[in-house]
Parts: sequence; structure tokens; C-alpha cells
Amino acid sequence: MILQIADWLMEVSCGNEVADRLQNLKPFLLPEMPVCSRSHICRLELGCKFPIKETGPDAVHHPDGRTIRIWLTADYCYIALTPYGSPHTYWLRTDRRWRNVQTDLLPETSEDYALLNDFIMISFIYSAAFHGGALIHASCIAINDKGVAFVGPSGIGKSTHSQLWLKHIPGARLLNDDQPILRLMPGGEVMLFGSPWSGKTSCYINEGVRLETIFRMEQADENRAVRMDGIEAFRMLLSSTSLIGRDSLSFAVISGTLARIAGSIPTFTLYNKPEQEAALLSYNIFKDK
Repeated sequence: MILQIADWLMEVSCGNEVADRLQNLKPFLLPEMPVCSRSHICRLELGCKFPIKETGPDAVHHPDGRTIRIWLTADYCYIALTPYGSPHTYWLRTDRRWRNVQTDLLPETSEDYALLNDFIMISFIYSAAFHGGALIHASCIAINDKGVAFVGPSGIGKSTHSQLWLKHIPGARLLNDDQPILRLMPGGEVMLFGSPWSGKTSCYINEGVRLETIFRMEQADENRAVRMDGIEAFRMLLSSTSLIGRDSLSFAVISGTLARIAGSIPTFTLYNKPEQEAALLSYNIFKDK
């Protein structure tokens, strides 16, 4: 299976029929590897056997009730994922630049396919990092060939603000509602791409637009926007990006990409109420950029 995400190619060692079980992948599915094309940035191989780690992990996380343990060695990164309430642990092993990723997972049940979706996302995030990419927690809107991202923690009003744009701003369309991709192009332009991961909203758009503006959402009793400096913007983007904190190699490339984006894209704190006036305020800043 060949996926084209943010104009990068990713190979997964399974048939295209997997996309029938993971509908979010279908818009990103290619029938075959393009002839005379650039090579893929990552290959994920399923059903592999490799030695697992017996020592204590370097890091442990518990997102959504799952347990994720991480080991870092000179040559490999190991990840062990135990679903909530499950007796099974699934393993992933990759070289430190995430070019060749292996997992013992061979999906059979719906729960297995959900885990495969997670492993595809993890593999894409960290392989893309070495090519100028970052997947951020945001809701984003496109108008023609330009885009805007609304960033902030869960429940702050990102999706609500996007819906206000869709209701009140002519030509606005939802590009992604949870996990869009920022890509720093070789010439310095920043592109905003839809991804196969969009949270609770089924918005899987295989499209890229030029990123014009970023807004950090902040609930308030009035509507106003305050320009952030580069350091503030960098810290905000870093806190909104998936990272293996103990992995200095991937952290260095992701933080470098985010620093360049923060230095080139106008970024504002948008103090707002969930109303039309707030959407018009952010739109006028986006339009006049």
C-alpha cells in the first residue's frame, strides 16, 4: 500500500484493501508506486519478529488510557503499545531516522486496524520530521490556495471557530479539524496539508495550501488579536506538536522546522467569544496579511 501524504510517499507492507477497513486512508491511497518518482520517506513492515527490550524504558506515556513505553538506543527506537484493558502489547522498532519501521502487528480485528492506523500516523510523523514536516494539533481552514490554522489545547474553541468561518466567510472550506501537517518547503514557503487524521470530524482532505496565518485560541469576554513574537510562536507550536521528548535527534529536526515557521508566519493570540464578530476579526487579519 502506497500513501501520498503532504506530497510525500509512504509505503506500508499490506494490500490496498486495508483502506476498506481504514476509510480515512482512502483519499491518500495511490494504486501503485509512481514510475520515475521520488522514493518513499518511510516503509512500515507488518508482522515482523525482532528482539524486544527487557530493560526499563526511557519514557512512559499514558495517552487515552493506553500505555506507551519507549526505548532509545544508538541504532533503534523501540515502542511498546498496550491498549487500555488489553493483555496484549504490540511492538514497533525503527532506525533513528524512521526510514524503515517494523511492527509485530498483523491486523485481524477492528481493534488491530485501529492500532495500525496509530502506527501509520506515528511512523509518518517522525519520518516526515527529517524532511521538514510537523503534524500539529489544530483546526484549519482553506480559502482558494491559502490556509489558516487555529491552535490550542482541546476544548479551547478551535473547531468552533472553524465552524464560524464556514458559516460566515465566503469560500471557506475545512481542510482538517485535528491533525494537519505543516511542511517547510525547500524555498522557505510553508504549506498546510490535510491528513488522514482529523479527530472526531471525518475530514480527510488530500490537499495542500500556502499557510498565511496562525492563531492561538484563547477564550475571552471580548474579541481582539495580539501579534506574537517569534519566540512565543515557537513555544506555542512546539507545545502543539507530537514529540518523543527523550529523542534528541527527532527533537532537533522538529524544533528547527518549527523555529523557521515561527519566524516567517504571522502568528496571533486570538482572544475571542464564539461569535461571528470573532470570525470576521481573524478573517480580516488573514485577508490583509
